[in-house]
Amino acid sequence: MIKQPLKKFILIFLWGALLEDTIIFLLSWLAPDVWFQLFHNSAPAGLDVAFLRRSGGQWAAFALVQGIALWRWRKPPVWLPIVAGARFADLFTDVSYILAVPSLTTLGWCALIPPPFLNCIGVVILLLGYWQARGPTSPAAQSSAA
Repeated sequence: MIKQPLKKFILIFLWGALLEDTIIFLLSWLAPDVWFQLFHNSAPAGLDVAFLRRSGGQWAAFALVQGIALWRWRKPPVWLPIVAGARFADLFTDVSYILAVPSLTTLGWCALIPPPFLNCIGVVILLLGYWQARGPTSPAAQSSAA
C-alpha cells in the first residue's frame, strides 16, 4: 500500500508530466515555427522541423504511457516503473538537446534546464511508489510478517 504523501507526489508528477508532454507534442506538430521562435529566436532551417516532429512522436508516446499509468497504476502498480523508465530515457534526450543546441533564448534555458532534474526526482518517486505498493517481498520480511 502506498502511503501519503508519496501517493500525492505520484499523482502530481504523472499529471504534470502528462500535461507537459501533451503540450510539447502539440506544439511540435501543430506549430513548429512557434517552437523555434520561443526557444531559439529563429526560424527552422532544413530538417529541423522533421527532427522536432520526431521528438514529438516520443513526447506523444510518453503522454500515452503516463495517461495509461494515471488510469491503471493503483491496480497493477507495474505502470509506475514503466513510466519511470520512459522518464529516465527522456533525461538523456533533455541533456543531449541542451548540449547540442547552438542557441537558446532565456525562455528556452528556463524551460529546458529543469526537466532533467524533475525527471530524476520523478523516477525516484515512481520507483518508491512501486516498491511500497509491492510490499515486503524478501523471505525474511515475509516470515517476520507472519
